[in-house]
Amino acid sequence: MDISYVLLNPKGRIGPRDFLRGLILLTGAGLIIQVLIVGASVGAALLQYPLLWGYFCVLAKRLHDAGQTAWFNVLFLFGFVVVSSILNAVLLPVLSPDMLPLMTQIQEVGLTDGFGGMMEAQQKHAIEIARGTALTRLVSFLITSAGLALVAGRLPSDPDANAHGPATGRPDAS
Repeated sequence: MDISYVLLNPKGRIGPRDFLRGLILLTGAGLIIQVLIVGASVGAALLQYPLLWGYFCVLAKRLHDAGQTAWFNVLFLFGFVVVSSILNAVLLPVLSPDMLPLMTQIQEVGLTDGFGGMMEAQQKHAIEIARGTALTRLVSFLITSAGLALVAGRLPSDPDANAHGPATGRPDAS
């Protein structure tokens, strides 16, 4: 597996095996960034943005292998954000119960002072929120990434050459 081809180039095709390898690398990098956010600096969150390109490239190639357009990435991204947000909301009381009063307080600020007031309140407590919700965000990220791997990894490979390149081989081959 050529890592630069899989993670940095959206053109071409990859089979399920290389897709999962690329996704595992990206998820590992995401976990490291989550640890840096909690341990070192909230500013480490900026490191997540370059990972989006890697996710886009890996998923684009997998979609190409299934004979689909990479524009379906938008649907996967939307689904990832929605599922992750729902999981965060469901898991917060279970995994980060100490954060509920603060999160409720911030929501109340949003109701009285609007979106700008809510964002200001979040900025005031950014480090506390990042550290207090770390476990919740980590579990949500892992579950959502596993869901992405399951859905995209199970896309049927086009057995013949298509507009995006030659066939990747057997459905279970890379």
